[in-house]
Amino acid sequence: MTDPNPDFPFGESAGRIEVPLPALPHDVAAFTVPKSASPGSPESYRVPRDRKGRVSVRRVDLLPRARAVPFALPASLSTKDLIWVLRTDAERRWPGMVTQFGDKAWQAAMELVRSGLGVLRCTVHGFDYRPQSFRLTEAWRAAADDYLKELTGRPDPDTARSELCALMQDVHELHGEQRLLAVVEPGSPLRVPSGSKCATTVWSVYEAAIRAACYWFATGGVDDPPTAKDIASHAFNDSKRWTPERAAAFANLVDMPFALAVREADVEVLMRGPLVWRVGSVVADARTSEPWIGVPAGGIRLVGTVDISAVRGVFVVENKDTFEQVCGLQEVVSRWLCVWGRGYASNPLAAVLSAFGKVPMAAWCDLDADGLSIIANLSARLDRTITPIGMDVALWQAGPFRKQTPQQLERGRKLAANIAASGPRLLQPIACEIAKTGDGREQESLHRQVLPTLGFQLRQLESSADEAP
Repeated sequence: MTDPNPDFPFGESAGRIEVPLPALPHDVAAFTVPKSASPGSPESYRVPRDRKGRVSVRRVDLLPRARAVPFALPASLSTKDLIWVLRTDAERRWPGMVTQFGDKAWQAAMELVRSGLGVLRCTVHGFDYRPQSFRLTEAWRAAADDYLKELTGRPDPDTARSELCALMQDVHELHGEQRLLAVVEPGSPLRVPSGSKCATTVWSVYEAAIRAACYWFATGGVDDPPTAKDIASHAFNDSKRWTPERAAAFANLVDMPFALAVREADVEVLMRGPLVWRVGSVVADARTSEPWIGVPAGGIRLVGTVDISAVRGVFVVENKDTFEQVCGLQEVVSRWLCVWGRGYASNPLAAVLSAFGKVPMAAWCDLDADGLSIIANLSARLDRTITPIGMDVALWQAGPFRKQTPQQLERGRKLAANIAASGPRLLQPIACEIAKTGDGREQESLHRQVLPTLGFQLRQLESSADEAP
């Protein structure tokens, strides 16, 4: 049994293993339907099993086996049919698919699946399976409005370009974008100009990002970020809805993570390393972004496609100052995806980390009971080993210790004692020491000792993982 192809959205691929069914096209496979639990946690995406632990297969989802071109509409379907499909809200029952496509319903459904546009759910009885319903992937649901605009008609090209050029006239930060747009030949089709920082090929996404950036710069967004709804209500002509594509294009344009550029956003996970997130036609590249990139925790799990093929390991760093220092180490970020832990084991962080089940995972936290608790918590929730880095007994004993009240020290002793008794094996030696006094050492005090050898330590973890049976 195998996993879905690596470009499928995290939220679509987690909790799935392949189910062998006969007579499927060679580039389409059946996968288990993930078992649902509490939203936003890794437990939401478990493989369904019966009481004896066997994989329970009563329903399957048909997904693409091969890697598809991200957000490419299937050429074999007519524009009319594609418009009907993209207007799918929740799901289309199979009889509705038959009504739309007639005797070519199965062939059309397979085209939609292999393109990555939709998921076909089937009921299973033994080796017999029957189509039940069709739905868009979360990625396409988020991008559908913009692509519908592309299919249903556009404004006059010259008028649309001149309007955007006029908007950018007094925004010096966007004069580069204005020049790109101004040199387009009159009468040319409405296309995003080559070289745009928006990094999209969809005009409606480009237009929304330009309008949003114009308002953001004009209102002093660098120093006083407006709310997401404030920007949308002034900038968007069609709705007040930020799609993940628009947010990513806007962030590219203003050179700032979306969560920092606006005051209302999805919880962002800050990262740097060999990961590329494609949401619609927009690319967010954690390899080249300086000093790091921010991606919405909900968005990256459910929307778009994520290429993690070059990730040799995942490294969680508790504090932001240390995270920024690590992001400057090319020998680390060229191979390992470095993630800021924000000081605690949050549900969004755990859910994102759950997608990296086959690579080594390490963490560097404060040398105190709370730092150990972050690793212990994530290890338990992800059911995997997380190797502590820069967190050994000798480093803790060397100090300096953080000043704490007697109550804080007592709390630290109790937390550490619990981890020493039942926590991850790799944490137990330092937990035993901390349990004696409750003292803790800040991560930032260890930069000179840990950073020079960090790349070497992580490569050792890679080697150990490669040698493991």
